Amino acid sequence: MEGGAVPVDDMLRSLRRWSRTPADAAGVAGRLAEAIVLGLLPDGERLPGGAELAALLGCPAEVARDALGRLAGDGLVITSTAGPLTRRPADPLLVAGTARLRELDAHALREISDQHSAIAGTAALLAAERATADELAALRALAAEFTAATGTTDRRRLDGRLHIEIAAAAQSSRLTQQEIALQTETGSLRWLPWAEAVPHAVESAQHATILDAIGDGDGARAREIAEEHVRSGIRRLVEFRLWTGNRRCGR
Repeated sequence: MEGGAVPVDDMLRSLRRWSRTPADAAGVAGRLAEAIVLGLLPDGERLPGGAELAALLGCPAEVARDALGRLAGDGLVITSTAGPLTRRPADPLLVAGTARLRELDAHALREISDQHSAIAGTAALLAAERATADELAALRALAAEFTAATGTTDRRRLDGRLHIEIAAAAQSSRLTQQEIALQTETGSLRWLPWAEAVPHAVESAQHATILDAIGDGDGARAREIAEEHVRSGIRRLVEFRLWTGNRRCGR
């Protein structure tokens, strides 16, 4: 245990006071994931086994065991001879995305896709009409950085920034604000630890095609590609969400 850290048993008991004790494994896993990501449960901390963990959290033993399995699947818990050990992620936003995905069903994801594709498409359309040469050059530089990026964290950051800058190039503060809000809500979802929602090479090609259309002043084409760019990412999330739901039901 790190110096001055709260004993793990006391910390686990305190989780029960954050809100009502979750009744299912997803809720318990989410509560523990937050504690690990925030560093409340330090890296390498040994967690109690299923029955003991259940007693500390006030939930059924089966729920606690399932929660530990979910955390292991997300890379937040690793097994050892001493028992389950916590492992804080290098990028907490990815873990937040995993927790967020569990809260959303396929219908909610499709609604997000509808909204985000509309915003991104309109921004691309207007950017084709209004972007200056300097703004287009800056957009291309961002796209090149994305293509060269090798890590998921940098790719996620650059993809989100590119979308926001396209909205800014549309000379619309409202579209920019909405794009920022949507990136905050869904940006981490598209870059979860299990896979990038769209393969890097495909994403890079889509960026280039959108910017080519903006540079050509072809607003209709820019909008079409931008909308599909967003939808393709969310589509993969819907497929993954349905797969994980069916897989859990089949256990």
